[in-house]
Amino acid sequence: MARVFIVEDHPVVRKGYVAFIRREPDMEVCGEATSAEEALELLPKSNADIAVLDVSLPGKMNGIELLSELKRLYPKLPILVVSGNEEAVYGEMVVGMGAWGYVMKGNAEVFLQAVRAMVAETQAGK
Repeated sequence: MARVFIVEDHPVVRKGYVAFIRREPDMEVCGEATSAEEALELLPKSNADIAVLDVSLPGKMNGIELLSELKRLYPKLPILVVSGNEEAVYGEMVVGMGAWGYVMKGNAEVFLQAVRAMVAETQAGK
């Protein structure tokens, strides 16, 4: 069972991600955070295999800064970055920073395909 940790401040979007993942027989949501600070507090307790991270987060640290910190703390943790911005804005940058990939919000199938690909890659590495 792949354990997915979600960092998203918008409740409707976060609940949508949770619903998509819960429908999958080989995935479960192991934690949720609404800010970078909360993610840094909860992620170590979650035993996550994968993290899904929004670019725009409230608080002192945005999603890009959180990505950098997570890659420093957990260099092998696969991270999928999501955003409402076009891929050209952040996609190349976050992948260059160590994110597994980048998808735009709004397309449930693309989101699920990306998470599914991360699960397959993670399980192949075990």
